[in-house]
Amino acid sequence: MTDLQLSLGTPWYFIAFCIITGLAFGIFLYRKFDFDHPAARWVRPVLFALRAMTVAIICFLLLSPVLKHFSHRTIRPTVLIGIDQSASVGYSLGKQQKSIADKIREISTTLGKDYQVVTQSIGKDLSPALTDSFNRPATDLNRFFESINEGASYQSLGAVILLSDGIFNSGPSPLFEASRIKSPIYTIGVGDTILPRDLTVRNVLHNEIGFLDDISSVQADIQAYNLKGRSATVSISQGGHTIQSKSVTIGSDDYFHTVEFQVPLSKVGLTKYVVRVTDFPGEATFSNNLKEFYIDILNSKLNIDLVAASPHPDIAALKSVIEKNKNYDLKIHYLYKAVELRQKIDLLILFQVPSTNNFNASFDNLWRKIRNKPIPTLFFLGGQSNIASFNQLQHNLQLSGNQGGINDVYPILQAGFNSFTVKDEWKSTLAAYPPLQIPFGNFTAGPNAQVLMNQRIGRVETKYPLWLFGQDDNHKTGVIAGEGLWRWKLNESAKTGKTDVFDDLINNTIRLLSTREDKRKFKVASNNRAYEINDNIQFSGELYNENYELVNTPEVSLTLNDSKNKEYKYTLNRTDRAYSLDIGQLPPGEYTYRGKVSFRGKELESSGNFSVRPSDREMYDLVADFGLLRQISGDTGGEFLRLNQLDRIVNLIRNNDAIKPVIKSSRQTDPLIRLKWIFGLLTLLLAAEWALRRYLGRY
Repeated sequence: MTDLQLSLGTPWYFIAFCIITGLAFGIFLYRKFDFDHPAARWVRPVLFALRAMTVAIICFLLLSPVLKHFSHRTIRPTVLIGIDQSASVGYSLGKQQKSIADKIREISTTLGKDYQVVTQSIGKDLSPALTDSFNRPATDLNRFFESINEGASYQSLGAVILLSDGIFNSGPSPLFEASRIKSPIYTIGVGDTILPRDLTVRNVLHNEIGFLDDISSVQADIQAYNLKGRSATVSISQGGHTIQSKSVTIGSDDYFHTVEFQVPLSKVGLTKYVVRVTDFPGEATFSNNLKEFYIDILNSKLNIDLVAASPHPDIAALKSVIEKNKNYDLKIHYLYKAVELRQKIDLLILFQVPSTNNFNASFDNLWRKIRNKPIPTLFFLGGQSNIASFNQLQHNLQLSGNQGGINDVYPILQAGFNSFTVKDEWKSTLAAYPPLQIPFGNFTAGPNAQVLMNQRIGRVETKYPLWLFGQDDNHKTGVIAGEGLWRWKLNESAKTGKTDVFDDLINNTIRLLSTREDKRKFKVASNNRAYEINDNIQFSGELYNENYELVNTPEVSLTLNDSKNKEYKYTLNRTDRAYSLDIGQLPPGEYTYRGKVSFRGKELESSGNFSVRPSDREMYDLVADFGLLRQISGDTGGEFLRLNQLDRIVNLIRNNDAIKPVIKSSRQTDPLIRLKWIFGLLTLLLAAEWALRRYLGRY
């Protein structure tokens, strides 16, 4: 319904002035208006009236009249029905799933006669489509209530109906968001609050990444209800072969126990493992008797070759650190024997070679074989070092003025070093270390060198580098400009009983130098290696030109294959300077992918793999939480009902006097001068007057 009201910004008697002005203007114009025409008797009053009306209307518009529209509409209250369609609710409903879904649709139709009804299916996210199957892999009740509080369309919310078992396994507790809702929430409880007979693999703790030939610890949490006195077997398997199994005696009706396995990692790649427990007759479900998990096993063993002129205590100190790490394989070569380096070397350590003794020819032969290979190299300087040859082999540290003498120097950590993390405890420990013996001379770091430590000679802190890193042509280079590291190790061990700082220094140095940069010009990768069934699978891609600048001009195709070799084809979307793709959700299984691009006459490829694992979290808690549902209803003035009371919900809504239609009023103000028909009327009046005057022969 709409009401109209005319309003003036001046007193109403000003309208009389407008009429008087119009009449005066007409009289003034036509009182002596004479012409010879048979129609003169009736035309003069008509012309007078047309001009008087025109002037009066124009004067009236000068008073700034406005037209006010008042509208009133009745808004029916909204009833929002949220249905928890998770697998745990489906387990409780059993064969009733379709009948309950149909009952909700019937209630929605009945309430729709008097209310606006909105239905939402609740899982990890919300969906407007209510299905006949209750099998969603996760439950986030908080998101349901949060969407109500943030939804502008629910301003006329009358009531909320929630059908659920009260179990949530995603997102925070729903109590806070539910308490913010000012309308009554009616909760309908599904399920049973009595613990069922069940044996469950509750959780598995494991490393996401492992290394080939390592032993990885796996902890499986086992929970049992109402199975006291039974003996169960817990096993871990890979590829259908049992790796280990252990027996557990269930000691109570509510039993929890952690079983630990030591799993050998013997297969490279993303590897699936399964923890399984015994199936007992009468269990609520067997679907939670196993749990799958994945470990990404890397074959990242680093080959470290050390070349020296002769044995030295520092070599023993280095060896003790390197051999602690199972992913390092150290091989020591002495120049007094024939040196055969391995084909694959991740780090070459040159300990005081080239040297000043008689083995220069042996080293020269070795260096000629490897000098053009991109092998990361760590140099150690000392009393046997040939400084002139050292200066020629690399450009990150140059030593001049050496006369064969030795200096005692202490380390000083540099604040600007950022190639790896320098721990706070290093500074105090290094300050207590004994000095290193370094060749005497002037030390100059290269322009792009990263200096970890400088030298302190006596009490004088110099700018001479002691420990640094840099880049030589196509490989990384490190220099430790002194000997006596074995004293550092013994000093720390004597004071603390361990050598953590010394080990960290060596390990970080090796890791920094041996980590190779990925120089591939084309890369496509999934954002994760392991997804859950309700996760969206996302890819990112990068393409570089000859200057290693990101480009995304050509089209990138992606081919995806599942474990049955079914093929899916996609095209990556262009972003600002790269590529991305979201292909949505996939069924559980193992997948491989291959990206292709044609760039400047070359066909480039990048491949990888990932897995999608089933989300079994819904079947690990089957005990309904009616206490949560009662609290939600009690806090908002609603009511808790059991599933067998579902028919009462319509009458509860209709009999609640607070859930009534709302009359919403609105006002709109329009200046009368904006109405186009007003100007049409003025034009018509003036045109009629002009036409009559022309007809009578007067202009």
